[in-house]
Amino acid sequence: MNLNRRELLASAGAIALPGFISTSRGDTRKPVLRAAHITDVHITKGSESPQGVATMFAHIFGQKDWKPDLVLDTGDTVMAVNGNVSGAKAAEQIAFWKEATKTCPVPIHACLGNHDVWDGVEPTDAVPVEKKGFKLMTEVLGMPAPYYSFDRGGWHFVSLNSMCNWPKYASLSPEHFDWLRADLAKTKLPTVVLSHVPILSVTSQTYGDITRKGNDNLVPGNWHHADCWAISEVFRKNSRVKLCLSGHMHTCDRVEYRGVWYICGGAASGAWWNGSEYGFPPCYGRIDLFGDGSFSYDFVDYGWKARKWSGKEL
Repeated sequence: MNLNRRELLASAGAIALPGFISTSRGDTRKPVLRAAHITDVHITKGSESPQGVATMFAHIFGQKDWKPDLVLDTGDTVMAVNGNVSGAKAAEQIAFWKEATKTCPVPIHACLGNHDVWDGVEPTDAVPVEKKGFKLMTEVLGMPAPYYSFDRGGWHFVSLNSMCNWPKYASLSPEHFDWLRADLAKTKLPTVVLSHVPILSVTSQTYGDITRKGNDNLVPGNWHHADCWAISEVFRKNSRVKLCLSGHMHTCDRVEYRGVWYICGGAASGAWWNGSEYGFPPCYGRIDLFGDGSFSYDFVDYGWKARKWSGKEL
């Protein structure tokens, strides 16, 4: 989608989350598909997150003039099943997610986050050691595989696995990279790419002052894809890629590079259900996809107020 500076500034007043600039042009055309983008839900016991997730879904599906055809979930759906999390604790978080989504009226298409990879600690009958790694949450989230693609409403969707080199992450394995190239070569549809870790993002350089080292900014290797240039080369040769959605950073941005928009969707949980993260409240994205390959994206603050606040700011 092509926007000049005047159009961007003019659109700023039309969005729901103050201070953000939308990629929307106030388009009156009818979209071929509408999607809600959620990320970093981090549902668990004891954080009021089940109530927060219920509030988010009520907001998404309670609007009179906008209803999504699908939900795109870019990972960290549960608080964490990685590290020393036992099978019993993993099952507890999974139960909360299943309860929260059982009345969702549209399909949810997900990708895996770093907190969605179970390390196999203390397995149980319900969460056996055979589900260690990607298998547990791939099954829970209804994903056909740890990375996959599908078509819907005249658009192609690609779900990447930023975790494919686990326990290292934020780059694609050679096999995954080859799969991505082959998958994009087969479609003629405008394409949306999902990844948990941003492929490109400003958030990795503006996450507080954490990356500042003297007069330099040193970005951690797992804050955006280390192979970002190589992936962007694949996109350059496949102009059908229009939009890349991600999460991970709990803060929001949009970056346009070589004709592709990269949008980091903040977090449904804000600061892990404890307020806003560097000023970014719990939010989701509202997307309209059009038949000509253009789109609009609005960040939406759905009004959740945390019981306590421990977010970060200057």
